[in-house]
Amino acid sequence: MSDSSLTLPPHDDDSGPNRLPLKAVSGSDGQWSTPVGGIDGGYLVIQSAGRWSDVFRLSAPGQVVLGRSSTNDIAIRSEKASRQHARVWSTAAGWMIEDLGSRNGTFLAGRRIQAPTALSDGDKIEIAGFSLQFVHQIQSAEGPVASPRPAGATEDHLTLAMDAAAITDRRAKSEYLHSDPLVIQSPAQPGALVQTEKARATLLQLAFELAGAETAAQAIDLVLDRLAASIPFRSAGAFVVDSQKRRQTQNQPPQTPSTGSRQANPRPGPDPSMLTLVATRHSNDAAPGSSSYRRPADTAIASVIGPDGQAILARNVSGDRTLATENSQGEIDAVSMILAPVRDREENLLGMLHLLTTDKETVLSARDLEFVLAVAEILAESLRNLRVRGKLDRSLRRSQRQIRTLQKQIGGKVQIVGQSDAVRDIIEKISMVAPTHATVLVRGESGVGKELVASAIHHASGRASAPLVCMNCAALSPSLLESELFGHEKGAFTGATDRKQGKFEAADGGTLMLDEIGEMDAEIQAKFLRVLEGHPFERVGGQSPIKVDVRVVAATNRDLQAMVAEGQFRQDLFYRLHVVEIVVPPLRKRGSDILLLAEHFLAQFNEQMGRRITTITDAAKRMLLDYRWPGNIRELRNVIERAVVLNSGSTIDAEHLLLTPAMSAGTGDAESIAASSPVEISLAELERSHIERVLRHTDGNKSRAAAILGIERSTLDRKLKKFDRQS
Repeated sequence: MSDSSLTLPPHDDDSGPNRLPLKAVSGSDGQWSTPVGGIDGGYLVIQSAGRWSDVFRLSAPGQVVLGRSSTNDIAIRSEKASRQHARVWSTAAGWMIEDLGSRNGTFLAGRRIQAPTALSDGDKIEIAGFSLQFVHQIQSAEGPVASPRPAGATEDHLTLAMDAAAITDRRAKSEYLHSDPLVIQSPAQPGALVQTEKARATLLQLAFELAGAETAAQAIDLVLDRLAASIPFRSAGAFVVDSQKRRQTQNQPPQTPSTGSRQANPRPGPDPSMLTLVATRHSNDAAPGSSSYRRPADTAIASVIGPDGQAILARNVSGDRTLATENSQGEIDAVSMILAPVRDREENLLGMLHLLTTDKETVLSARDLEFVLAVAEILAESLRNLRVRGKLDRSLRRSQRQIRTLQKQIGGKVQIVGQSDAVRDIIEKISMVAPTHATVLVRGESGVGKELVASAIHHASGRASAPLVCMNCAALSPSLLESELFGHEKGAFTGATDRKQGKFEAADGGTLMLDEIGEMDAEIQAKFLRVLEGHPFERVGGQSPIKVDVRVVAATNRDLQAMVAEGQFRQDLFYRLHVVEIVVPPLRKRGSDILLLAEHFLAQFNEQMGRRITTITDAAKRMLLDYRWPGNIRELRNVIERAVVLNSGSTIDAEHLLLTPAMSAGTGDAESIAASSPVEISLAELERSHIERVLRHTDGNKSRAAAILGIERSTLDRKLKKFDRQS
């Protein structure tokens, strides 16, 4: 705060002319009305930087003394002012001014007065560098109002042009928070530095307390408690904006201009009813029956909560219905009050603080206004943070619900259906191995559900919230496989236009499932083994070591032990993968599990396609049980899906099942095929003979042949290329 200032302290005599050192206030219609002052009254309008900073109301008969002493009606905090510098008093002829023997004089209209002088409407008074204007009507004061008065302008036209932000003792920002912390202490303000630093320490403590608030109600209670400990008010209230009422106000259509109006009001003014009282405080020494909280007048609220509204200090407001409301006896006994808007960084109104005194000995001061405004700014930041935290909490809860939903959906996908002893053994092994970090080798024919087992292990482990990354090693050439597993740097090879993250990095913290691990090239096997043993790796073309935490689940439909004996697979890698082995049996060896799986797939497709197929006939069930299922569970799923798609009824019968005749019982099993072949034939020749036989059966359809053989299409292509090279 400045060392030189002009203040309007309260006066002990509440019947004198200095009872109301105030202002014009905004009406509910957005216009400004003059406080009650009487025909013989007047106003001393205090100006600063060409705008009103305060208004002192004069009432006849009486006098006003101006000077440096704090006991004066108007205190001038300046070394240039004398203790009692000048006085203004009323006579039968009007208002007079005289200098009281000051050192630096009193000036009227730019000339130093030597004797009592009559005041005329609009006269400028200068005392110790401060400027005051005497007016009979507040509307005629210079500054915020256009001057000179336009020809034909009405009083309403002038009041509409007045600037609400300059009418009373107001603050937009508190100097406790927005000024240099070094305050120069002047003789005219003894103890100013101590008071300022004490206030700032209190505000700092409040900020720490609000940082721990969990709800807006808790934050508001902390604020009111701190205000009660710092300012001697009689009652205080905290308001928050009702968002629904604010939206209703904002959605109101623009007002239509009336005939003769200067201009249309584009939007309704601020609506005080959108503020809801949420908490109050009262002093401990309040008289019986006087502790009930009284909401300020709507006109006062409107002047604070508008787009340009600022915090206001009103002193000696007894009887002023534009500021205060009546008590239970129908009287307006308020002496002083503070209204401070609570706005966030974007100037959005969040609420309002209101302090009131009713004791003439306890009057709110300009320092109190600074303090309350600082509290309002800190509260606004706290409410903003709580609002952001609330949004984050709601977003987190939504995400958690989505995660739970996805987990349920995933749980349905990784559900292992079956009641056979083989399935029970698999489930038991999964439950035992999942909580550990052990590497798992899953073996079984193509289509038996090896990836399902890997998913079940992942989602039952402590890595469930981390990624599960799956990759087929047989689908890529050795160079591409290395790039996919370990990543590559930009320019590492032709076509490497950007850096790429490998599957190991993508699965960091989670699980990497590698299908058809037996098809991995020997060079990649060596690098893969080092990663399994915990060593860092480098991207293709890179030099920076990368270390990851990944659990590996490997799957294969080949006999890795036989491949080790033939030198096609590294022995040390086999032992590293073969920590825990889970063998998934083919579907033909799971008995009644076939029917359970068929019912499970039927329910899934009914839900997906909106069908109501309820039963599978006995003939269809016998057909399912007799079939050898070379494609295992994958083939069964496809068969049921086809039956649902091409079925317009409510039952699946044998005619709806499209099965490969060659694989019916007794005609297509491996034993009968082997028995019809010569004994002295190698496994490679037997494999080639069988593949060619199946291709002839499918008329060269490789996809269907791969399904019958129980292998991937890419594996079949690779085998055919190998046969061509051997020919």
